[in-house]
Amino acid sequence: MTQQGTDVSWALRDLVESIKEISFALVASSDGKAITSYGADDPDDVDRFAAVVAGLQALAQPVAGHFPKYGGQLRLAMIEVDGGHLFVVRAGVETYLGVLAREGLDQGLLGHQMRDLARRMGELLGTTPRLEERTG
Repeated sequence: MTQQGTDVSWALRDLVESIKEISFALVASSDGKAITSYGADDPDDVDRFAAVVAGLQALAQPVAGHFPKYGGQLRLAMIEVDGGHLFVVRAGVETYLGVLAREGLDQGLLGHQMRDLARRMGELLGTTPRLEERTG
């Protein structure tokens, strides 16, 4: 499923196919709209997962704001449940990469790959954050 804009589903496919424990991945906007996805068996799962990614980032972002010395931006949020994990990383301005994976996953490897992919996707989607000008 790809919405308007650049098709980055190939990048999601590469991620999902490179780590066997990944069930599926998507890019979603902060309002819960799926931008692109790969690996979902049911299209309704994509919509539900996009809503979950948006909700998790909405809960995690205020926590990140308590660390202004370090930029105060969400880098990675994770939920671990029996049987698997949900990971969310910021991919650009109001855009997030979400991955659903089964147990047995190398979390460090996935976290590294997701941050790298999110950085590249932000550039591809044209959502790389702009530097704010400071008025003096």
